[in-house]
Amino acid sequence: MYDNKTPALDPLSFTSDKQRDLFAYWQKIKGDLLMPCRKDLNPTDIPHLLSSIWMADVIAGDVPHFKVRLFGTNLVRAFEREGTNVNLDEFSFTGDIIERLTNLVKTRQAYYCECEHPIESEDIKYYSTLTLPLSSDNENVDIIISALDFYT
Repeated sequence: MYDNKTPALDPLSFTSDKQRDLFAYWQKIKGDLLMPCRKDLNPTDIPHLLSSIWMADVIAGDVPHFKVRLFGTNLVRAFEREGTNVNLDEFSFTGDIIERLTNLVKTRQAYYCECEHPIESEDIKYYSTLTLPLSSDNENVDIIISALDFYT
């Protein structure tokens, strides 16, 4: 048996309407499940969010690995590189991110956090991330989706 309640995330604390929209959409497609499935997510339902989203496949193992399957244009600009089809550990600054994602895979719990931007920039000092699990079997996280917001 599982608890289908999402941990206490307060959308009012999110720094972005896109994060609030993604969270509402994720909850809608999740329904009574613990996690929605990737096939339930239709990009044509959320085109205004795609530039701020990244998705990663979870490569199962003793320690999970993550391969980026989608890297929105806002992320390409903010991180100054393309990330699609890249293993997450190939980015120089992803230690904390990988730790948070590994915890998400273990707990199956969505999270929101605010972080210092790891790339030196005059325009961006911080970013926030809403990170949500997807599962094809409602037991194991096999895809992760995040909406990021960048700000000073």
